[in-house]
Amino acid sequence: MTELRWEVDIAASADAVFSLLVELRDYGSWLPRSSAYHGTLEISDGPIGAGTTYIEPGPFGTRVGRITKLVRPSELDFEQPMTMKPGLLGVIDIRLFHTITAHPGGVHLVRRLELSPRGPIKLATPLLVRAFRTENERMMRALKMSAEHQNRPAA
Repeated sequence: MTELRWEVDIAASADAVFSLLVELRDYGSWLPRSSAYHGTLEISDGPIGAGTTYIEPGPFGTRVGRITKLVRPSELDFEQPMTMKPGLLGVIDIRLFHTITAHPGGVHLVRRLELSPRGPIKLATPLLVRAFRTENERMMRALKMSAEHQNRPAA
């Protein structure tokens, strides 16, 4: 298993940051598509909560995700194993953990990612780590920008 970690201070409320992360149906409003992220689809019906499922197709595989922990507005965890294309390359077990802590002027967000490749794809772990690092850094920048933009007072 490989663990990656990101931390960022965001000038917004814990609830605003949490809402951006948890509202899977609204990701398209703040997280642009990229070569790695093609959108969040097939989100299970009903309110978003622990157990909500979704699918994220991508160029190298499809993630079938599920929210595993939701404690508003401080903790949000996902598991989203990605079956590689073609499938005989294996699966990457992906687990994401978010902790949001309020502080004067905003929040501190910690995002932790666990990658556990299984099958032949394991041989490409260094390339996987670089790709996941790049995409998660992009996501964290977009999240910060969107949360802080929403938090700006009206002119």
